[in-house]
Amino acid sequence: MLGARELEISWAAGDTSEYWTWTPHADSRFPEVAQLEFVWWLDIRGKINTRLLSPKTSYAAFLVFKLAEWSQGLHVANAMIRFIDDESNKVAEERAHVVHLQIVDHIKGKIAVNRADGWMEVEMGNFYCDEGDEGEVEVRLFEISEWDKEGLIVEGLEFRPLY
Repeated sequence: MLGARELEISWAAGDTSEYWTWTPHADSRFPEVAQLEFVWWLDIRGKINTRLLSPKTSYAAFLVFKLAEWSQGLHVANAMIRFIDDESNKVAEERAHVVHLQIVDHIKGKIAVNRADGWMEVEMGNFYCDEGDEGEVEVRLFEISEWDKEGLIVEGLEFRPLY
């Protein structure tokens, strides 16, 4: 898993604590998680080098997170996965799909589920790591409407082989 500190989170760099805060969390395996205080523009990216993955294997990527009791504006977002050297960001954005960050029974698609470790996860998509693939895979969650968003607690991105 890539921890929150290994991700590129818009508005979380430097001293911008009015947008995101870095805080310890008792349930996390990492020293800190990222807690969304307030943004309109949500954009979280994580990258993994294919050399760290097994060749000839399909993988799924999952955002691992919690929602604070006071969260709002976090019903849906867009998710995409791309091989950085093979596809532009713009092309990948055009084929992005909607993910639901809340647990809902009556909606089809990529929906958040509870994990045994107390966190939630939503599948961001999947990809195939072929023999000889070199480079980075980028996973991105974004929602850039003018709605207020707050209360997302990000532990990280997890990559799991599909069997």
